[in-house]
Amino acid sequence: MLTLSKPLVFAALAALALPVTAQAGNDVSSSAKWDRGYSHHDDRGDHHYRLKVALWGDEFYSSDPAEKAKDIEQTISSMNAHDLDFTIFVGDTKNGSSECTDQAIGQDVINIFNSIDAPTMYSLGDNEWTDCHRTNNGSYDPLERLAFLRTVFFSKNTTQGLDPIRVQRQGELGQAYSENSRFVKNNVEFVALNVIGSNNNLVATDKQCYNKSNRTAADCAAATAEYQARNAMNIAWLKDSFAKAKAHHYAGILIAIQADVYAPIELSDGGYADNFLPTLDANNGYSDFFHTLIDETQSFDGKVLLVHGDSHYFRIDKPMVDADGRTRPNFTRVEVFGSADNSWVEMTVDPSSENVFDFKQVSLP
Repeated sequence: MLTLSKPLVFAALAALALPVTAQAGNDVSSSAKWDRGYSHHDDRGDHHYRLKVALWGDEFYSSDPAEKAKDIEQTISSMNAHDLDFTIFVGDTKNGSSECTDQAIGQDVINIFNSIDAPTMYSLGDNEWTDCHRTNNGSYDPLERLAFLRTVFFSKNTTQGLDPIRVQRQGELGQAYSENSRFVKNNVEFVALNVIGSNNNLVATDKQCYNKSNRTAADCAAATAEYQARNAMNIAWLKDSFAKAKAHHYAGILIAIQADVYAPIELSDGGYADNFLPTLDANNGYSDFFHTLIDETQSFDGKVLLVHGDSHYFRIDKPMVDADGRTRPNFTRVEVFGSADNSWVEMTVDPSSENVFDFKQVSLP
């Protein structure tokens, strides 16, 4: 595996300009780490041992190239020192006010993923495509940017990185919905969905359409049509993944998305029922996702973990409440660090433990 620890290497990596058509390191390989416990093809996860997984996203937002390179070096060096089995990146590979060039959302990101001594499951964020219509993002067509990302990152049935894990993809490789993926390790199912910030690309108001943008009404209608089609596929993938988890009696299922579906609601002291649930209407791009998540979680005997970014506020909580007012015991949410904070979360996955998923902060100065 590639180990990068020298500042000059990282500075060169951040500045490297290579064509994004070459998706380096995405061929399936025979990893010694995976061979210790099970093969890439062990879909049922019959061989159990503790997994160490990094949860991260919304990282490296600095507009200063030197500061960004320093943050990349610090985070990757930290991860590589922890002997991880894999990482889960929940979107936003750049800040929301910089241009969505091929380099910025393509090769620069490949370079980062290929620098980690572990494979990475990648869930897309809004900064990579949905928000690219903004003038300060270069006034790109978000649908063209999404098609680009699918070609670059999801044209093979593996995760990102130099030593990837084989995954199942919902759509044809490199085509629509190929970003939705899943794999099973250690009797736990790991699922990625393209559920992103900025209302999941649903344009429900004039402000959502025209703010900071040169979009036309036709552009916004196209965005809503894209949301509607992808939302249906997301719900189908979510239901099918839970059906698989139930059929195989998996100990847990992890759902990785980018969006903070709760924002900006305060959930404490009755806020979940009084303030949050009423917002799940036709103008909310997360309504179908969350209602499905509630239904599937309630009918699943294992543990359910939702991992996301978006709001840049690290938290681990249990923000799902049953009708009787009691916290749903098998549901947990982790929001990763983000924005100016390039820390990450180390998760231990042990299907024989009471919680299945346990967490430790890795705080970087």
